[in-house]
Amino acid sequence: MIKIDRTHFSYAYDRNIKPVAFASVGDKVIFETLDCFGDHIQNEDDHDHPGDVNPTTGPLFINDAKPGDILVLKILDIKCEDHGVLMMIPWEGVLRKFVEAPYTKIVKIENGKTIFNEDLFVNNKPHIGTIGTTPVGKIATHFIGNHGGNIDCPEAGIGATVYLPVFVDGALLQIGDVHANMGECEICIGVECGAEVTIEIIELVRNRHIPAPIIEQQDYWYTLATAPALQEAVRIGCKRMADFLCLKLGVSIEEATLLISIVGNVRIGQADECDAGVSIFVQFPKYVDSKGRLSEF
Repeated sequence: MIKIDRTHFSYAYDRNIKPVAFASVGDKVIFETLDCFGDHIQNEDDHDHPGDVNPTTGPLFINDAKPGDILVLKILDIKCEDHGVLMMIPWEGVLRKFVEAPYTKIVKIENGKTIFNEDLFVNNKPHIGTIGTTPVGKIATHFIGNHGGNIDCPEAGIGATVYLPVFVDGALLQIGDVHANMGECEICIGVECGAEVTIEIIELVRNRHIPAPIIEQQDYWYTLATAPALQEAVRIGCKRMADFLCLKLGVSIEEATLLISIVGNVRIGQADECDAGVSIFVQFPKYVDSKGRLSEF
């Protein structure tokens, strides 16, 4: 088992950052991650935003990964720390015009739940907020892009298989920004926490292109997209799902469009990210194909 501790972090995906560990197909790797605030917020009197956000652990060099490949990894486990940070920041959040900020709340995480107060709790669905390979150009970890990055997709959790395009030698994988739980659209924030994330490097797919990450869960496929505006993000994400269905099912773009329309779902990852853009993910079920062609990538 390979382990990368949380002291190896950065705030950018940058090919000039030297890898801190090396792995091959079949290896399992543990990423120790900081919370999105770099563990700077320690009590409810801390209101100072640390500036840079979403430190990611890595980069991990994947042996034999080349530009044009697809890196396939499986999320085996996410162990959250025993507490999480909730923080309202004055210039962020869908309801920023109506709430008093800054405001900080520290919550307990125990037995798979977030304890909001003595009367209220949330069942957790831990997932990775920021995961990606390194693009050719440098990009901050709080941005979303075709490499992945700050995708904030709650389906990037335990049991998910993640397909990532490779842009540079070794892929240079980085992971961070774990949420014990977060509602879709990220109205304000998730339950931000440090964690131990265990992944397995499943495969390097050669000679097959994907324009952006794809996530597979047991019963569904998800294509991801980001754009400055929601309508554009929806169009891009649906086209990516349509292309995927055309390839897998051998249907026309017209039939793929109808299939997405009657059984697909567009779900919002982030809708108020200012300069970071809007992100969505398109969900499509595997069961629709009686021949099982959607059962594998």
